[in-house]
Amino acid sequence: MFILFLSYLILQYLIIEQRTLSYEKENVNHQLEEILVFIESSNEPLSAEEIQRSENDFSRINNEDQLMRIIDEKGNIIISVSNDLAETDISPASVNSKRFEVIRNGEDPLLILRAPVANAEFTGTVEIIRSMEMFDDFIDNIFVILIAAGVGGLLLSFLGGTFLSKQLLSNVRAMTETMQKIKVNGLEERVPINETNDEIAQLGKLFNELMDDLEASFLQQKQFVEDASHELRTPLAIIHGHLALLNRWGKDDPEVLAKSLDSSLKEVDRLIKLVQELLELSRAEAGTVGPIEAGPLIQTVKQNFELLHPDFTFITHIQENIPSAAIPARHLEQVLIILLDNAVKFSREEKKIVIACTFENQAIRIMVMDRGIGIPEQDIPFVLNRFYRVDKARSRKQGGQGLGLAIAKRWIEKYNGTIGIQSGEGEGTTFTIAFPISDQRD
Repeated sequence: MFILFLSYLILQYLIIEQRTLSYEKENVNHQLEEILVFIESSNEPLSAEEIQRSENDFSRINNEDQLMRIIDEKGNIIISVSNDLAETDISPASVNSKRFEVIRNGEDPLLILRAPVANAEFTGTVEIIRSMEMFDDFIDNIFVILIAAGVGGLLLSFLGGTFLSKQLLSNVRAMTETMQKIKVNGLEERVPINETNDEIAQLGKLFNELMDDLEASFLQQKQFVEDASHELRTPLAIIHGHLALLNRWGKDDPEVLAKSLDSSLKEVDRLIKLVQELLELSRAEAGTVGPIEAGPLIQTVKQNFELLHPDFTFITHIQENIPSAAIPARHLEQVLIILLDNAVKFSREEKKIVIACTFENQAIRIMVMDRGIGIPEQDIPFVLNRFYRVDKARSRKQGGQGLGLAIAKRWIEKYNGTIGIQSGEGEGTTFTIAFPISDQRD
């Protein structure tokens, strides 16, 4: 900043100096034009003697602090007129073209302009020597002023920069201290945000949002590990118990052997299903989007469920000319199977399930409605989480792992879809999923 500011002051000084010098040159040049007009444009050409006799006329047009000389072609001074400028020891010189020159005569700078003059009677050079003392004093004053302004500006910049840097660095320091606290205390620490809403404040907000997401991810991962461990512990404990029983004495009793093997096989099947669902949940990060016509797929899934559950009534309402959905067929089929299986599992008295498919607001909407036991209002925000079950005892009895809806949610969000739940205890549940239409055309 110091170098930039100093460079600016030097540039400003040079510009002022050049502009002032140009102004002085314009004044001297204007004086020269008056002299040339007087000599060259007379009604009768002036000879050297007539020029000498016109000294008073030249004195009247001469400016203050200025010496004017007319020199013949041999270098002799024909006339010399001064106005408050002492005779100088600068030798006269003849020129063939107009020429400016700045020299120093002692301490005072002098501006010299020489130009050729010619008529029928006289050929020579006009020489104007102007004192630049006032110009020199002005430039010196400007230099002092710029130096003072520069020092003052640098001082103010230093003080202001120090203040601003402390303000900015205080926020950065707060972020650094928060990061250090996170290393010691965990992810619950957050950066304090000021109310200025500047870039640093926005950075702090973004950091806090990232920490919120990271903390939520860690908590979800921790919950997932705890729930998975809990779900795996029970079947493994049962299998271990039966194998220990058989190892001690049950292998010699055919009835105990058959019962233990049957129970162990059921628990193994349960483990296989749980592992498959976990793998399916992790695979939701992969896959490519392919267009699928939702109507025929819904009809196919409905027919399969009618064969599996003949005691249920499945009704479909599918709008005509629905565009293709931006989701692969096998993934949409899996989502429908999860939702229908969930509807069948929790329907009691009225065994009727309705599937509707419509096209609204550039999105394909599929609704699965049942008249089952419903979901308590306080549990609705959590039913899509992994391993979450509204009634754990009843769900375990029915064989649920609490992963089906989590898998459906992951597939739906993978393809930029949404899922909504409307339910009431004893009134049934409606799951509504929506997908964007496919950009691909057949």
